[in-house]
Amino acid sequence: MSTDRTQTSTVELGPLQMSEIILHTMKFEEMRAWYRRLFGNVEPATDVDSEKKLGFLPEVDRICFLRLHFQYPYTQVLGLFEIKDLVKPAKPVPGLDHMQFREASLAKLFARYEMLAAAGVMPFSTYNHGPATSFYYRDPDDNVVEISAVNFATETEYLAFFQSEEFKRNIEGFAVNADDYIQAWRRKQV
Repeated sequence: MSTDRTQTSTVELGPLQMSEIILHTMKFEEMRAWYRRLFGNVEPATDVDSEKKLGFLPEVDRICFLRLHFQYPYTQVLGLFEIKDLVKPAKPVPGLDHMQFREASLAKLFARYEMLAAAGVMPFSTYNHGPATSFYYRDPDDNVVEISAVNFATETEYLAFFQSEEFKRNIEGFAVNADDYIQAWRRKQV
């Protein structure tokens, strides 16, 4: 048996859990309000507003951590770091394309859409991708935020769809009108 620690397999370690997404912003108050609304007015787990620069990130003026999920020892957090002198690149650069957050069901996805719409937050694109339905939003800094829910009641059905001819013919799915799509789905539920 090898005593070399590099021989440990990922099976022995288990999967990593996503813990944080950190966004730099010059629009701290607007971003914090937007994400609190998106997540249902979740209270910040940490909100640091200090004249003293933070030692580990001297350019950061304020920090806000919104805790989305906590099941000790795991936590999922969206962090906002205010950096007052950011410069937005003129064209796309390598890096994050978008963030996806998953609802437990289509019913909850549609309820969140309606809650956000009532507050004036509208998706710029809505898709039935086949395995899941997704609503795409832009935050105040123009980051793309996808909120989705699976289209199937069971994991077996969900995974089987990826092997279907329908999926192979159209892996992107199709654009939908959110309101019409929700109404059609609700009629089927009755």
